[in-house]
Amino acid sequence: MNLRRLHKNSRSKLFQGISFSLLMAALPAAVMAAPQSGLTLEGAECAAGSDAERQTCRNQQLSRKLAALHGGQASGSAAASGPAVIANYTETAQLGDADSWKTDEFMQDWGLEAMNAHHAYARGLTGSGIRIGLFDSGVGLEHSEFAGKNHQGLKIGDRLADGSHCAPDQYVWDENACFGTDGGRGGLEILYVDESVRDIVEIEVPEMLPAVGKAIISWETHGSHVAGTMAANRDGSGMHGVAFGADFNSARLFGDTFLILDRDCVFEELCRSSHATPGASGSAFQHMYQQMNASGARAINHSWGFGHDTGTIEHHDYYYQREELLDRWAAIREGSLEKGLIQVWAAGNTSSRPSPDLAPGAGAYASLPRHFPELEKYWLSVVNVQPGRNADSSYVLNRQSMKCGLSMEWCLAAPGTLVNSAIYEQDEYLVDAEVTDQALLLTGLENYTPVFGYEEFTGTSMAAPHVTGALALLFERYPYLTNAQVRDVLLTTATDLGAPGVDDVYGWGMVDLKKAIEGYGMFRVDTEVNMVAKAGGTHWWNDARVWDVWTNDISDYKHNATFTFSSPFADAWLRMSGNNSFYGLNVKGGILELTGANTLGSDVLVNGGMLLNNGVINNAVQV
Repeated sequence: MNLRRLHKNSRSKLFQGISFSLLMAALPAAVMAAPQSGLTLEGAECAAGSDAERQTCRNQQLSRKLAALHGGQASGSAAASGPAVIANYTETAQLGDADSWKTDEFMQDWGLEAMNAHHAYARGLTGSGIRIGLFDSGVGLEHSEFAGKNHQGLKIGDRLADGSHCAPDQYVWDENACFGTDGGRGGLEILYVDESVRDIVEIEVPEMLPAVGKAIISWETHGSHVAGTMAANRDGSGMHGVAFGADFNSARLFGDTFLILDRDCVFEELCRSSHATPGASGSAFQHMYQQMNASGARAINHSWGFGHDTGTIEHHDYYYQREELLDRWAAIREGSLEKGLIQVWAAGNTSSRPSPDLAPGAGAYASLPRHFPELEKYWLSVVNVQPGRNADSSYVLNRQSMKCGLSMEWCLAAPGTLVNSAIYEQDEYLVDAEVTDQALLLTGLENYTPVFGYEEFTGTSMAAPHVTGALALLFERYPYLTNAQVRDVLLTTATDLGAPGVDDVYGWGMVDLKKAIEGYGMFRVDTEVNMVAKAGGTHWWNDARVWDVWTNDISDYKHNATFTFSSPFADAWLRMSGNNSFYGLNVKGGILELTGANTLGSDVLVNGGMLLNNGVINNAVQV
């Protein structure tokens, strides 16, 4: 099944065709030693100088681009960082002062300010103690942005007849081929130049003679970029992630891409390549979810989808009914239901269209609760927005983003345009390798350390990890809420965009962490909160009891929802200080305090615990 990463900065592939002339045209002009400068993304303006100078130049380019988006002038940019750990970093930002968190490093991802992440940081929230995950193209865990943390690369594979799983990184093209990957490194693009074509290389491209008998490799960078947006370090250098204190698990969906360039491939178009290697089966998906759930991951990011998906009911149902995908759908469903894992999906990218209303709807993965309604409370679909043309305008759907469509009830908008994050630099390396009748064996990869850097990408792939990182902050903020309840906090506190209310372009709207740290915005469904832990982060009160304060005005969302408060602790305390207008209120345990003006849809029921009214309740209270 054709899958794709959902961003619009796809790397130019080394191996697109099988004719020798096309292959030669796609390769670097000179491969004389490893490492060599290869397919860089930077323009000529930043092509010269040291690594640090080039990175500073790229940061300045990004600042100018972001200033143009906002209609302002570029501010200073952060200095570059290399792969070494940044030592002796001292945080200068202050708790209680949101603006103090807007450092140069913070400003390298404009999405942080757009989502009001600095307000969460000022409350002491970083994602510390929270584990999240991503299923992508693998993460370069040696990047400095991931140093010093307990990030894990998961090894997953198809299940074999004996119950074991295929090992990662095996390049086999006979009947023994099976899927296996290591999420702790980016996927590889590999071209092995066989000795049998030495004479052709010597005549056609003599500068490539050092590559004969070796493999030319480069690293896939998509997963590293996604992981950086989620959880890159805040260390005074480069950029940092939304939940810079969180840990993550990385699993790799996309296997390495390889091609054996020998005489059969050149003259007969009989090429041994990754096209003979199967993709992940349902058992590999199951293997991934087992490890994610066992490790305690609470949300997983998916910045990928089908290569062609129109976002219609007919197209979705076509995929949901495909026999070869039934095991995959079952694994995804079971992986969520086992422990309530939240699944965050990029809505998908499309060709440019004249207006947001004309964009196709979100893809089949992002819309899966249509097929499995029981998954709805664990699902999020994410579209890509950017600042409007005018400095005072709101955020608008990127011209190449799908809209929420059929996923609108669980859909959010998030920054996904010109997002700066961690990458592998796009260099090519020569690695010792060996070819047998059945397999390609890389024997020198362990001796090569890739070069890391930063780049801005655009796509729903970049929007989704902003949401996954935001969830990590809220998991820390609300340790007494379930994963599904935290998801509802994020949905119901979003800033409305487009048509009033939940709509098929922007769903619930733009993520707003300033509001999300102050409790629910609405109750979407009947909601029971069992207060078993004190709120996370730093607060203005000093009390050892289990308690929290919600300041938002809370309504409900067309469901006549009832809020029930309980706790196993008699002195557990929740203060609701907003002016609330949801339907029903029950108190079953602990202490619930109301300090605002409350006009509910029914009588208040106290059946255990205590209700303190230090505001106004325009309803009867039944005890």
